[in-house]
Amino acid sequence: MVRARNKILFPIFIFLFLPPVGTLFGQESAPKLTQTELIAGLAELSRMGATKPFLKDSPDVYLEPDSLNKFFTDKIYERLEGNAYYGYKWDEGFTCNSNDIAIEEIKDLTGVADAAYRVALEQSLLVDGYKLNPKAACQIGICIVGIELTETPRTLPGVMVEAYLRNSSTKKSFFIRYGAGNPNGIATAMRISAAMIVSELEERNERPDSK
Repeated sequence: MVRARNKILFPIFIFLFLPPVGTLFGQESAPKLTQTELIAGLAELSRMGATKPFLKDSPDVYLEPDSLNKFFTDKIYERLEGNAYYGYKWDEGFTCNSNDIAIEEIKDLTGVADAAYRVALEQSLLVDGYKLNPKAACQIGICIVGIELTETPRTLPGVMVEAYLRNSSTKKSFFIRYGAGNPNGIATAMRISAAMIVSELEERNERPDSK
């Protein structure tokens, strides 16, 4: 169990209050920015897109060591790269040309969110046209490694998860550790988190027509 069960592991940056891209580049339809604002916006976009090794970049490694090695292994952590905005990822070459998906496991180190997260994940899959099939080759596994139930001066209500997509036929997987938060509360944050892993699945799935 995570000792600080109601503490999210690092500030959640999923929703950034940046100007629209058109605004950054001074299109006539958008309000004009000062040079300082433009430089700051471009610097923020650059920082959002930067990719660094998880073990060197994430403060979780030294601030929340108890959240590690409960789901992912050392080998996975060594290969994860990304940032706190979009998560830390490692893709072995996962693909899945199917509408059928199995939720292989949902583990919850906090002890408070597994049932609600399962509902959010199932709904997100169904909305995107997937069918739940426990025997499907394409599998999803989730571990909730941290949670923030209420808003604090530094964080939004949200969840931190480790997740994988796996194709049992090809033996290839995709791994990601990421946070999702929202000022509307933990339920909304979980729906966003579930939708994010489904979007990673969509990105790697050339599935047949679901009609």
